[in-house]
Amino acid sequence: MKPHRNTIWLIPLFFIITFPLWSAPVGKFLKPRGSFDPEMKKSLEEKREFNLNRVKITQNQNGRQTALIRADKAKTGANPDILFMDNVNADIYDEEGDVTNIVARKGEYNTVTKRLILTTDVVIHKIKDDQTLYTDLLHYDNDARTVFCPGPTKLVARDTVINSGNLFYDIPTERYELSNRVHCTLSNFDEPK
Repeated sequence: MKPHRNTIWLIPLFFIITFPLWSAPVGKFLKPRGSFDPEMKKSLEEKREFNLNRVKITQNQNGRQTALIRADKAKTGANPDILFMDNVNADIYDEEGDVTNIVARKGEYNTVTKRLILTTDVVIHKIKDDQTLYTDLLHYDNDARTVFCPGPTKLVARDTVINSGNLFYDIPTERYELSNRVHCTLSNFDEPK
């Protein structure tokens, strides 16, 4: 009545005894295909690409906020330290905390050097002095606290319009340098007598 139960132990015994016969073909079948390339693993680990939506970057210097950079989209490219941004809206704070707002369609932010490069329809509005600057290329250096526009610029203030070939602005000293064919138009100006 119980002979079936006594013979069931023969199945594992059969696999153990015949192991040398079937282990080679089964092992070959289960072996992973291809080879391991350590260089491939390194390249996958080193490659960091990000696509971000609604990015906000805060810059601080000596314990106080110097800039707040916002963008609709940002992504990295071949260099992971550079963020390529779309629809950039940045606020730059001077020594007294007054805000200068900068808007541009495209931008690049280097996370190592903390430099911001804005391109395409750049508009800078210095709220305190009610000044607006128009350009197509702007370089902002957070460590040096400077703004440089190497291309044509148009500065509009109350009763004043200044066109120039380039512009340099030092934020701590509030000093402008305009060069390359500067043209200034003053309104409501009385000639000296």
